[in-house]
Amino acid sequence: GKIKIANKFGEEAFETVSAFLGEGKKEITEESADLLFHFMILLEESNISLNEVLDVLKKRKEND
Repeated sequence: GKIKIANKFGEEAFETVSAFLGEGKKEITEESADLLFHFMILLEESNISLNEVLDVLKKRKEND
């Protein structure tokens, strides 16, 4: 459910930041892959497509 998804996403975000601060490229890449995977699950559960998120980023870039 939502709580498990949110907790897992938060855990992976923490692990990604930890890898960024103290580990090498391989570990950062591995943790980033896990983070993106769980982000995709969060979006799916929210009925939001990745394209919708990318559209928001594109609009923000156009407004810069």
